[in-house]
Amino acid sequence: MGRLLLLLSLASLCCGPAGAVGLRQIISDCGADGKAYCEGVGYGAPMQSCLTRNKKELAPPCRAIIERLEKGEEVEIFG
Repeated sequence: MGRLLLLLSLASLCCGPAGAVGLRQIISDCGADGKAYCEGVGYGAPMQSCLTRNKKELAPPCRAIIERLEKGEEVEIFG
């Protein structure tokens, strides 16, 4: 039992918070949409706001990420 708790603790340290969207996934799934609809707005909150405004135009994978962020999931930088 103690070994299981240790493994779960280590897994939570290395893998980030549950329900977080990985930055690599955002770049992969939203990079093209960001260039197409939001070029020049900057990164972070301005980019998220722009993508949210254009959500109906986004590719399905990017739209899914934006919807997750709207529900309060955080961005995991190392995820």
